[in-house]
Amino acid sequence: MRYKRTHADRAKFDVPDIKHRTPGLTRDEVATLANVSTDWYIRIEQGRTGVSASADVLRDLCKTLKLNQAETNYIFNLAEEIPPTTDQSTSYDSVQRFVDEQMPNPAFALDQNLTVVAANKMYTAIYGNFLAESALRRHLVFRTFNDPHFRAVMVDWENYASALTAKFRQLYSRTPDSKVLFEVYSAVKDDPVFKQTWDQLKVEELGEERLLLNVPNPYELYLIETFLKLLGAGDIIGVQLPGDEETRKKLGEMVND
Repeated sequence: MRYKRTHADRAKFDVPDIKHRTPGLTRDEVATLANVSTDWYIRIEQGRTGVSASADVLRDLCKTLKLNQAETNYIFNLAEEIPPTTDQSTSYDSVQRFVDEQMPNPAFALDQNLTVVAANKMYTAIYGNFLAESALRRHLVFRTFNDPHFRAVMVDWENYASALTAKFRQLYSRTPDSKVLFEVYSAVKDDPVFKQTWDQLKVEELGEERLLLNVPNPYELYLIETFLKLLGAGDIIGVQLPGDEETRKKLGEMVND
């Protein structure tokens, strides 16, 4: 941070056009732009022992100093925090193309908070088309507990929901200051299945899941869900592959319906 601050081009920042004895921005200026106290910024920049800046503060400082994604990731890694995702209005186009290429297999993309940000036509045909809804309603945990259609499709919904709760707890433990995750938690915490699993302190990582689904056509689908982490971003791709030949045939038929 010190290097980026002292090598900053003042003309590109919203600071007074005055000359200083040293180049770049002053610590006071960076602190003001990032809306933190100068003392707190100095402690963070110097990496003093015992200083633990929140992810929100780190993100604001990185944005203030105009760090690129690689530099931001580096700062977050030093602070042992999960790097934030980029502003993905353009990169989500490539993610959408990738999940579209997985047809006829259901495929979707999650951001680092487990919010669905892209899905192909097979996924929305099975689980519902909700991509235009709010971020909260697109969150995988929120939908699992609050979408009646999702519950109806998932044959063993209770075990699926319990396993997802354990994954959510693991994620929340890494980013306890996340406003997004707190909003999701507040929306589902009273569900009996969620509460039971949460109170048992169960944790899991995202991994392979075997799913049995009943879709309206009617079809019974046996799918194996697997996840891939995209390099250089916090996004996760989920692909649901046929678990048997009968499901493979049914997915092909659904494409042609």
